[in-house]
Amino acid sequence: MIKSFEKYLVSGFLFGAVLMMSVVSFSCKSKDKAVTPNDDKVVADSIVEDSIVEDTLLKIADCDIMYFRGNKFCFFSMERMDSIVYEGETDEIVNYSFVPGTLGLYYSVCKDSSMVLKYIDFDSEDPTPKQIVNWDLSCNDCITETYGTYSALRVSDDGRYFGVNYDFSWDGYWFTKIKVYDNESHKFVTSQSIEKLYSYFESSTNDEEDEEDEVITYSSFYEAGADDDDEEREGSSYNYYYGSEGNGGVCLTNKMKFESTPEEFNFSGISPKGDRVVFGAVTGWGDFPHGPYCIASLDGKYQMILDGTDISYDEGPSMAWLDDGTFLYIANFMADVENFKPAIMAIPPDSTKPVELFKVSEFVMLPKE
Repeated sequence: MIKSFEKYLVSGFLFGAVLMMSVVSFSCKSKDKAVTPNDDKVVADSIVEDSIVEDTLLKIADCDIMYFRGNKFCFFSMERMDSIVYEGETDEIVNYSFVPGTLGLYYSVCKDSSMVLKYIDFDSEDPTPKQIVNWDLSCNDCITETYGTYSALRVSDDGRYFGVNYDFSWDGYWFTKIKVYDNESHKFVTSQSIEKLYSYFESSTNDEEDEEDEVITYSSFYEAGADDDDEEREGSSYNYYYGSEGNGGVCLTNKMKFESTPEEFNFSGISPKGDRVVFGAVTGWGDFPHGPYCIASLDGKYQMILDGTDISYDEGPSMAWLDDGTFLYIANFMADVENFKPAIMAIPPDSTKPVELFKVSEFVMLPKE
């Protein structure tokens, strides 16, 4: 648990000694370097003495998030403010998906300009990348032309089928094709309609059952303004509320200063403690709706626009709540595109100020038992 996240960053870290794992493929990164925004190289600061007790070493199982730097897998512990870097991969990592509930990872790399599917088990004593199949696709064919990002790796619920989109088209602002690999028969799925190919990745999760366990859902919020007529909305006060419409809901946006009046709001998620909400505000339209993501406490006292975010981003931003209420997100959108680098941001539960962790474009929460 994080008692005071900002205090760790400002006044120093919990541990003074910097450790490095004695496995060839791994290195530990010092806590100071772990939060240096412009540190793009992973360097081991010291060598572990044989007398160091093994329990003091940071393990992947102790970490909360994973992110990438080129061909390096980086694992970061929020509690210890330390990271482990796996350097056993030699090719650029472009997409990924964990096997549910494990540290087994399927991922694609760009190797000699071609997409290749690999697997690595970080639960094993000696994690080693294993090639599953060459997608027989050019890396460039799997990149969107909107934001220049790679298509995501799709995995079926049973872990049998893997899919990747390709052939981007401006007509639909998305890929027109999908390639599916059957990891049981070790063959690509062919001679089927695109609808059938997509059906392999439809989730069997019952959303209604999940919602029964949630006290607060998207239906707990509503939007309203001086007038709901679109033509009269401009210049009026249009806000997002928590509660029941007509029964005096709590306004969550009246302290926010948007560049233009929001036209609508989109619910994104609730904190584990049920005291804060994340939502998107549509403030304009182009090819897609545009506007920032926001975070607010349900009593309306704390309200903040998340700078560097935009709801139009192709795959959506990386966002996650830690159990202690810390909120992580990616700042990945700025007007000054040429000089902007995406970064992982953190808002501790006892703070209203985002803290920058790393200059990377995405992260993923590690599976926990």
